[in-house]
Amino acid sequence: MDTKRFLLAAVAVFVFYSGLAFLIHEVILGPEYEPMVGSLLRSVEEFSQRMLFLYLGNLVFALAFCLIYAKGYEPGKGWIGQGLRYGLIVGTLLAPFAVTEYVVYPVAGTLALKWIVFGYLQILISALVAAGIYQPQS
Repeated sequence: MDTKRFLLAAVAVFVFYSGLAFLIHEVILGPEYEPMVGSLLRSVEEFSQRMLFLYLGNLVFALAFCLIYAKGYEPGKGWIGQGLRYGLIVGTLLAPFAVTEYVVYPVAGTLALKWIVFGYLQILISALVAAGIYQPQS
C-alpha cells in the first residue's frame, strides 16, 4: 500500500464527502427537513454544537473508505473503472441504511428514495476521488 497516496486520498475524500453532504442535506434537502426540526431533528443550535462529531465521523469514514480501496486496488487496471466499481459496491452496501431509516423514522418515502439516490452519487464521486488520487503516476 502506498501510504502517502492513501493519506492524500483520505483527506480529499473527507473534503469531497463532507462538501457533498452539505450540498445534499443543507442545500437540496434542507427545505424538506425544516418541518421536522424540533420534533424529529435537532435544532440548528443543537446541531451546531455537535458539528465536531459529524466531521470526526466523516474523517473516520474517509480513512476506512480509502483503506478498503487501497487494499483492493488492482495495478494495471484503469482508475476510472476501479473507482466506479468500488463506488457501486459501497453504494449498494450503504443504500439499505436509508431504507432502515425510512422504517424507523416518520419520513416520506420520497425522502428515503432521495437519500438512496444522492447517497449513491456521493459515494460514486468519493470513490472516483479516491481512485484518481491513489492511482500510480506514469
